[in-house]
Amino acid sequence: MPENNELEISFKKHYEQLDCSNVMKVPFNMRCDFVMTTTDCQHFGYANYMNFLECGSGRISRFQETLACVGLAIIFIYYISCLAIVADQFYSPALKAMAKKLHLSEHLAGVTLLAFGNSTSDILGNIQNSPIGIIFTYMMSNAILITLISGGLVCLLWPTQLPKYETVRTLLFFLLGTMTAEYFYYTQDYFSMLECVGMIFIYIIYLCIEIIEGYFERAANSAMVILDTRFRPTATRETVYRRVTISSIGSTDRKERTTINTNVTRLVDYRVTNPKNEDLFEGFVQAIQPIDPDYWRNSGYTIRIALIMLSPLMFIFLLLIPMVNLGRRRHGWSKLLNCAHIVITPMFMSIAIMLYKITPLIFYQLCITVPLAIIAFKNSRTDIPPSYHFGFVILGTLGCITVQYVCTTEMEEILQVCGMILGLSRDFISATISCWGASICTIVINVILAQHGYAAMAIAASYAGPFFSFIMAIGCLPLYRHIMNTYVTSHCSYYPVAYIFLMISLSSSLIWCLLFNFYGRRSVGIFNIMIYILYNIYCVLCEMEIIHSYAEETVIDIV
Repeated sequence: MPENNELEISFKKHYEQLDCSNVMKVPFNMRCDFVMTTTDCQHFGYANYMNFLECGSGRISRFQETLACVGLAIIFIYYISCLAIVADQFYSPALKAMAKKLHLSEHLAGVTLLAFGNSTSDILGNIQNSPIGIIFTYMMSNAILITLISGGLVCLLWPTQLPKYETVRTLLFFLLGTMTAEYFYYTQDYFSMLECVGMIFIYIIYLCIEIIEGYFERAANSAMVILDTRFRPTATRETVYRRVTISSIGSTDRKERTTINTNVTRLVDYRVTNPKNEDLFEGFVQAIQPIDPDYWRNSGYTIRIALIMLSPLMFIFLLLIPMVNLGRRRHGWSKLLNCAHIVITPMFMSIAIMLYKITPLIFYQLCITVPLAIIAFKNSRTDIPPSYHFGFVILGTLGCITVQYVCTTEMEEILQVCGMILGLSRDFISATISCWGASICTIVINVILAQHGYAAMAIAASYAGPFFSFIMAIGCLPLYRHIMNTYVTSHCSYYPVAYIFLMISLSSSLIWCLLFNFYGRRSVGIFNIMIYILYNIYCVLCEMEIIHSYAEETVIDIV
């Protein structure tokens, strides 16, 4: 006993010399004190999963720690379910409505709207004070995961034809940005402010080219409509326009998209003689039902059990996020519920971003949102969505991105905690485990969009999303730290491995596109998944010190 007490006393003297990644070096009876007194252990999620794991019931044993890890795994599945519900019921219909309103092609919608939405959570998550070397490795590993797994799953499950010139342009710009970032970092060990601006400028050029081409493509489609209406007088402009552009809305039940007249679904319940507030509360009750009665009647027992288990989540999201679906009656409009969303959704976004803290910003928001909700209630009807219904599309999209940010951040923290408990190095966690928590959201959204018949959009986002997040993180975060005078040079032993495999994934994508005439076959999906498995095997072998990574050897001069 005296020896153990002396060990505890001597170990406590070195608390300040350790960070949270050394938690496995601490004896069990001292881990709770270590976690509570180490500042580095206080940032793991809103609920602080490290405290939950090591101090859930005071001083814990190895068995209790294992049970706590199982609990974290259940929470992780819970967050994945949240992402799946939001992506399927809210985010995907909102993206379709936004793409139709802005007259965007599938590829342009994938590289802009979907890429921005999927990557926002990654960029916001990396604003925290992570070392530059860790961020560099993490963003490359995240790009490897999304390009190979997300694109691979879409090709494996829903083979599709890709646009030729747009795909080549995205891959070449991604290769250019990756090689430029690696050159800056490898030659000088840091990013200067001028180099950060240059990285951002690369993406601005790419985005301008995409938008300009989309404008010319839309002008060409309009010319085709005019020619078609001249030589085919029996065809109406609306019919031709729906055939030429992407105004067809996908069916959520199968891959093939069916044409739906969105004007009919908008006006299906409208009658001039109806009162403005007819069936106001009945419509509210129907809108907050978490289970669709028709879908319930046509489902088996297994699906019904799943619907019952997910119904609490669905009910919460219906209250927090406005649902806009052009294929539904009145496009999903519910007067009472949507007017409440004008107040609830911004409040939810502020609370979530401020780490669930009540700040004066919320009261300032209420001074704006409450009058807007009252005005919207007085100037709208229950049987037809208002002319400003597109504003709810934007509000719903922002609400979905907030949910993605919260779930992504929490899943990433859970994986980091589990990795530390397993005794893995921080560099290895950033190169493998961490990026899964951030990328599950993107993979789920892309797969669901492909299931709805937008496989080309999903594959475009699988390349454009990582490109956007990688360039913005490498360009904006060092620039921000230069401005705040907090930039510190750091290295990660796995970043050369991530760089080489990212170049392999992008180069192989360019090769199979040229060989298969830009058709994403099932064999391409299997090939991509095999490359990612090979990347993980290489990282594991490096972590076990069986093989050497591509990092440079540390040379020690003997005097």
